Amino acid sequence: MVDVAAGTTESERRRRGRTAWVVGAVVVVALVAGIGGWQYAARNARIVAEGATLSGGMAFPDCLPRMALAVYGTSDDVVVGQTVRNPSRWPVTVISSDPEVFRFEAPSDDPADDTTVSSADGAAPAGASGTVVLPPGRGATMWIVDPQRYSAQDASTVWYEFDEVPVTLRTLGVARETSIRLPGTLYVGGGKDGEQLGAALQEACGA
Repeated sequence: MVDVAAGTTESERRRRGRTAWVVGAVVVVALVAGIGGWQYAARNARIVAEGATLSGGMAFPDCLPRMALAVYGTSDDVVVGQTVRNPSRWPVTVISSDPEVFRFEAPSDDPADDTTVSSADGAAPAGASGTVVLPPGRGATMWIVDPQRYSAQDASTVWYEFDEVPVTLRTLGVARETSIRLPGTLYVGGGKDGEQLGAALQEACGA
């Protein structure tokens, strides 16, 4: 059959229809694959704690290996600075679960500063906040300040252990709750201050 008005045969119309269907299917498959890859990348974004650590607390005796991130006594002010890094190919927004306890400095203009921690007085800088955006491959300093403050038990008889920092990560429009694992455990408690704890362990080493 020939459509005189259109100048197109029935077979040509069918062929064009099949071509349009195939093109449409290819586009749909590509979109689905793209969305799947995007969601996978977003949900696998992570922040790693590595590099430098700045802390006070107990001085580790020479006879003991440094087995912890830091150890603080009951009466110590706990302040720990730890560098963190974004190893993914996408910018990641890091949102603290508690900005009073876990804070972040903004990345330095110089990438060489990504693996250093500095503080003029041993305290978290005033500009540290609960949210930071880390570009791909870049790092910044995370500060941990008195994480035991909400603990209900008496720290004079209890040791509190902290080995991860709960956060929300947002990348490529997808947000998820996760945590940043610390390179060691932070201990707080024991009923003494850091100097007393260190002295007691040093005495035990010499016994």
